[in-house]
Amino acid sequence: MVNADFLRRLLVVGERSVLEEMTEYIPLSKEASECIRTMLSKREQDLKPENERVRALERQADEISMKIKHEITSGAISSNVMDNLIELVEKCDDLLDQSYYISREIKRMGPRLKVQNDASRNAVDHAYTVFANMIEIHLRALDHVRIAFTGRQIAEVQAARHEIEKLEEQVDEMKDNLIDSLYEMSQYVSYIVFLHLTELTHKIDDLLDDCEDIADLVQTVRLSVTK
Repeated sequence: MVNADFLRRLLVVGERSVLEEMTEYIPLSKEASECIRTMLSKREQDLKPENERVRALERQADEISMKIKHEITSGAISSNVMDNLIELVEKCDDLLDQSYYISREIKRMGPRLKVQNDASRNAVDHAYTVFANMIEIHLRALDHVRIAFTGRQIAEVQAARHEIEKLEEQVDEMKDNLIDSLYEMSQYVSYIVFLHLTELTHKIDDLLDDCEDIADLVQTVRLSVTK
């Protein structure tokens, strides 16, 4: 008869392997974020190359997601964490989906900036500077996501989660301050610029929310399989 402890250790190995495989999303998300940061600095220039690169990265993430989901549903994975792992894959994939949405919106606005009034252009300059800082914090959060995926001890996962939470709170405050300033400027800027900037503010903030959700799910999985 197979020893129950042996089976539990086998399941833990399977789940740890899946978590470590999810680190494949990290370089994709980092590169996408760098492309977005470049687009924010280029403003009215040709933004198509960066947008197409983010689209390619998003497609790579889709392929990774299909592969890992297949491994989860057909491998040695405990049934009590399977749903959490599937949700984790979807959250990781969402990082690239959101990045593509952001890059596409920046690309759409680029040519329209040339015909905006000074107040609208100034609002874009201010907001894009804040967005670049938010993206920089997102890149730092991704480093902690990697630690959460690969940490051997639950304390490492919990510490990474705590750091991500602090970064998310920092970006959340930046989001609120920026939206307040955009509303103060709303009577002077065009509607399309106001809508563009408020939408991007929320979408970039969502990247940090996803990082925090990922860390929460990793901690849940790790705690479940080590009981």
